[in-house]
Amino acid sequence: MKLVYLLPVACALTLSGVLGISAGANARDAQSEGRAITVTMKSLSYDPKNLEVHVGDSLVWSNQARTTHTATSDDDGQTFDTGNIEPGKSSTPIRFDKKGEFKYHCKIHGRSMSGTVVVGG
Repeated sequence: MKLVYLLPVACALTLSGVLGISAGANARDAQSEGRAITVTMKSLSYDPKNLEVHVGDSLVWSNQARTTHTATSDDDGQTFDTGNIEPGKSSTPIRFDKKGEFKYHCKIHGRSMSGTVVVGG
């Protein structure tokens, strides 16, 4: 009679082990993809103005101001350029795949509206 219970218990243990391994793999995949972080455009500033992120993280700029803005890297947009972001809209995600310090500004309003992204380990 005890053998009747052995098969269902063995199946349940095997299934929970497989699901646990799968969940761990999904967590590692999500971690390697990085996280999405939002920078808010307000009036003539970015919030936060200075930001530290990890390699693989992505930034999205959300325009909560009344005018159009951009987030353009100080190297004439070679590293990244969101293009024009209309009020109430957001940029597409910009992924940071290498370490470094990336200064940026709004092309429309000049370097008085600026920020810095520091990408670390």
